[in-house]
Amino acid sequence: MAHHGPLAVAVLLLPLVVASAATDFDFFHHVQQWPGSYCNTNTNATRCFPGGEKPAADFGIHGLWPEYAACRPDAVNPNKTSCWPDSCNATAPLDLSQIRNLDSDLRRNWGTLSCKNRDNAQFWSHEWSRHGTCSNVDHHSYFLATLELKARFNLTRILLDAGVVPSDDKEYCLRTIRDAVAAATGSAPMVECNRNERNETQLYQVFQCVGLDGRTLVHCPLPEQRGAPTWSSSHRSRHLVLLICLNEAELNLLRSHFDCTVPFNVH
Repeated sequence: MAHHGPLAVAVLLLPLVVASAATDFDFFHHVQQWPGSYCNTNTNATRCFPGGEKPAADFGIHGLWPEYAACRPDAVNPNKTSCWPDSCNATAPLDLSQIRNLDSDLRRNWGTLSCKNRDNAQFWSHEWSRHGTCSNVDHHSYFLATLELKARFNLTRILLDAGVVPSDDKEYCLRTIRDAVAAATGSAPMVECNRNERNETQLYQVFQCVGLDGRTLVHCPLPEQRGAPTWSSSHRSRHLVLLICLNEAELNLLRSHFDCTVPFNVH
């Protein structure tokens, strides 16, 4: 499994400067995805690896997303409920010149897997437009903070150290994955699964909750919507996906709805 060291650029671990008066969210989700699980679904099988080469067996960044602790009426349409701010400034597209010194680290840690958006810059621009514009920080601070979170809380290394090794024929309990990350970072993550082309459940994304300083992990708020988990991997449905941020009683309740073990495939 590939393991990358700290960022090549010299970085001071400074918190994001978020003015309290401008802040209209409660925390960030730092989301990392396992490339094999993105690419081996029926939906994505023909859309992955735009460069023709499979990515390294390493978690890649999906994004850093401002979130509300509780859903609220939409600012534009009060009859609609919003659970996170979205596309806060359509007149502020990503200025790639502002993140040029991060280019090599972004390509290594935050590359696109989709042939639909085969250019990394398109992927980064999408994440900036949807989420970065709501973060109340500038372009460089947003992308640098996201890279630093991945470097400091290396999920691939954390799971390896806990004996959770990518395999095409071995399965792991979701609680084992969650507890390994919690033990190493001090904060339990939320875990999303999807289904492969054989309709088998697999580990897909890990959500870590981050404070408004952009660097401190915090405990994740419990999802408001309960019941049997759905396996949708839709970005719009992420509050309905399988979220492992629950206490033991809630976990026991959910176990009646899903198999405990999931594959953590190599590619």
